[in-house]
Amino acid sequence: MTGLQGWDVGAAWEDIKFEINHFADIERLAMVGEKKWQHSRAVVFKLFAKATVRYFDQADAAEARKWLDEA
Repeated sequence: MTGLQGWDVGAAWEDIKFEINHFADIERLAMVGEKKWQHSRAVVFKLFAKATVRYFDQADAAEARKWLDEA
């Protein structure tokens, strides 16, 4: 989620539709970001996902990839 600009209600709705359609397909989700609200988005996503969700700061992007590869 780095360099994220212009995210609006329409984009959020598209994200929600994707999440609903693929809810059961995702086992692990690494969210990499650079802002506090992005971490909050990951926390909210955990409430609705069957997947294991972890947030990583941008500086830890390599760790996020490694964590995904462990699955």
